[in-house]
Amino acid sequence: MSGRLVTRSRFRKSAPWAGLVLLWLIVSVAVGLLGFANDSERVTIGAHAANVSPTFDGHATLDLGAVLPRFRLQTDMPAGLGVNIDIQETDAGNLTELLNRDALIASQPDGEIARIRQVVQEMAVDNAVAGAGSGLLVAVVVATTWAMVGPRRRRELWVALHHSERRVQHRAIVVLVAMLITIASIFGPGRMRTPEVPPTDWQPLSKLLPELSFDERLKSVEVAAGFSTTGGVGVIRTAVETYERSTDFYGQLRDRVSRVGGRIRQAGEGETVALMVSDRHDNIGMDPFAAEVAKVAGAKVLIDAGDDSSSGQAWEVFSINSLAQHFKDLKVVAVAGNHDAGGHIEDAMRKNKFTVLDGKPVEVEGIRFLGDSDPTRTGLGSADTPGDETTAEQSKRLAEVACEQPEDERISTFLVHDPASFQDTANRGCASLLLSGHLHRQVGPETKIMDSKAVTTFTNGTTGGAAYAFALGYTLRRPGEVTLITYLKGQPIGLQTVTAELTGEVKVGTYKPLAT
Repeated sequence: MSGRLVTRSRFRKSAPWAGLVLLWLIVSVAVGLLGFANDSERVTIGAHAANVSPTFDGHATLDLGAVLPRFRLQTDMPAGLGVNIDIQETDAGNLTELLNRDALIASQPDGEIARIRQVVQEMAVDNAVAGAGSGLLVAVVVATTWAMVGPRRRRELWVALHHSERRVQHRAIVVLVAMLITIASIFGPGRMRTPEVPPTDWQPLSKLLPELSFDERLKSVEVAAGFSTTGGVGVIRTAVETYERSTDFYGQLRDRVSRVGGRIRQAGEGETVALMVSDRHDNIGMDPFAAEVAKVAGAKVLIDAGDDSSSGQAWEVFSINSLAQHFKDLKVVAVAGNHDAGGHIEDAMRKNKFTVLDGKPVEVEGIRFLGDSDPTRTGLGSADTPGDETTAEQSKRLAEVACEQPEDERISTFLVHDPASFQDTANRGCASLLLSGHLHRQVGPETKIMDSKAVTTFTNGTTGGAAYAFALGYTLRRPGEVTLITYLKGQPIGLQTVTAELTGEVKVGTYKPLAT
């Protein structure tokens, strides 16, 4: 008998706490889901500003406005989670230019897909935290009220309620109706009405353009039915053809890397290989090719010498998103070029956890780096604009830092965008390997022995195949080059270039040992 009394006593003590936990859980989930379902985020996707909002239809839907149809494709996100992307303003000069640009970005969508997935995850986390906070607040209010009323008053209320059951039932009905009205007001009267427009009828993109062939990715794209204007279909046909030409050319480049893989020197025991890129100028088509070279060589580090964009604008962040996604398993050391100025590109680098050099020595994978982003600002087709310092001033400043390092902490790799920025350090012999881009052509490697130490300078050609400052396109304007750098105990011991030719062939350069 006493055992039953103890059990009942424990139950009575624990019941309020269990109720509070249950209340917290219900409120947290309800508020979190409601907030998430109605949330949206303004982001830059590809060449556009866009509003991204979550859905639960298992599709990614692109709303391109009144002129073009809506497109959608299935997502692989859990619980049928989807996303609606409301495409908005862009800086493109005309519709054809815009669609071609979009098609080229869509040919290598991994970076933008990862960005959208990140945005949705951030919204989910933010709303989960908000829901948990709301649930905690409600639980605290209820617990405080419970404690303030006290056990005696609660018993009196319980007895009073039992003596007026009919009144209680009426009050319960009133409370329930009030809750339903509150929920309806939250979702809005418009959500409660039957829509006047019939649901969208989706059909495969291939039905809109039956004369074209489609790869596996495009086969999964659906278009809103009813879109059949001649001009609009013509624009979409051009964009699809641009997409296909881009995926074919760059896909063949990537596949050919494996055919010449036997000529690419792979990392030996105790060695670390880095892949160097520079002057990509938005050409994300080259990223799978460069990533395949890195994979074959066993690279652990990506060295980015800048000019990933053409004008440093916010919409060009897609170039960094692509680089981050294709090299997500490598540590990235980077500087921004003169065409990356403005802050957007460097901010994107840091958000993607690149090590962005800023004039201070840093060690990555046992390699001691020093460098800085280019001080000059150059737009697409515009003249240079001076920054806080000239390249000559930057060269002197960085040389002072490099030359004051103790012998056992000598700079292994000096990285800048413009070779003019490494001249003072090279002349004073204060770094083992000095790297740059900017010239869109290879210079070096050139090695000098200074105070019994080897000093090598090397300028990488344009990875994006850029003739000028723009390289986004379905083919290369000039050969695209990446360079493999081999390190032993943190010191450079060899270089090897791999070049994508205009013909689509892949040329593997001779491995060049470096004096140490």
